[in-house]
Amino acid sequence: MTDAAAAPQDEDAQAALRLQLRKLLAEDKDLAREIGQQWAAAQAAGVTITASGERSVAAQTITGSAVVTGDRNTVQSGKYNVKIDKASGLAIGDNARIDRAGDDTE
Repeated sequence: MTDAAAAPQDEDAQAALRLQLRKLLAEDKDLAREIGQQWAAAQAAGVTITASGERSVAAQTITGSAVVTGDRNTVQSGKYNVKIDKASGLAIGDNARIDRAGDDTE
């Protein structure tokens, strides 16, 4: 898939991607059925969705999610924005507590 994304005009990469997709859909009938239903619904609604260009996103509807493209982005969803590489005994939020035997930490 990365070959076709890296060289979208390359007919060999397109053919390889088609083959991979054909195999995937042959192996996963539920996925094939879901894609078929989505495709039919989009065609019936006259919807055309196209993502074009590096890191582009295309969707008819996105709910309950943040869509971010690019490098080194930070997305805050809610009150707290925390970056943690490693943690132990961590409490985040209003009135968050960690109770350990022998001490109370807020």
